[in-house]
Amino acid sequence: MSTMVGNWRMAISDGCRPGDRLRLLNLSSANAHVEMTFCARGGRPVGPISLVIPPRRTLSPLLADLVDVRLPDLPYSAVVVSDAPVLVHPHQDAAEVRRPAA
Repeated sequence: MSTMVGNWRMAISDGCRPGDRLRLLNLSSANAHVEMTFCARGGRPVGPISLVIPPRRTLSPLLADLVDVRLPDLPYSAVVVSDAPVLVHPHQDAAEVRRPAA
């Protein structure tokens, strides 16, 4: 358990894939120091991966670019911890959204 004052913790359960982006919005007037850990079924956790988001700004990294090792192409969960209020939203690029067959 972290001892930092003002930690913000968020979790995204089973729905992210390596080709997705994770939109992070820093709501504060200071830098947000963010750590992310990714977990796929049957695999070892990847992370924590650290990012700094400038005040009142959005960062939208491609998840595959954040990790040194390739995550399996399975749905995985993410845990995000920040020292400032940050909104987190998983996002698929429109070109990559899978459409059901007609």
